[in-house]
Amino acid sequence: MPREKPPVFRRAIIPWYDSSRVCWIVVGFMLLTAIFSTAGLFAALEEPDYQRHIWLPILLLLLSTGITISTLIRMFRRYIERISR
Repeated sequence: MPREKPPVFRRAIIPWYDSSRVCWIVVGFMLLTAIFSTAGLFAALEEPDYQRHIWLPILLLLLSTGITISTLIRMFRRYIERISR
């Protein structure tokens, strides 16, 4: 039967995908994605044939912004927790 609490003498192991370095890499890629989708948005607005496909860069912009915000909130909470110790 697994324990509910980790042992006191061990540090909690943070998964590699939740480390600070990977979070900063994710934020960087999402900012690049937001820039790319903004460029696509302006390109779609300039061309009348592509205006019906404007939903795709908007969706990409919203998703990348959401991931960026959620990752920054996670990192902020981790930073606050680290300071309070």
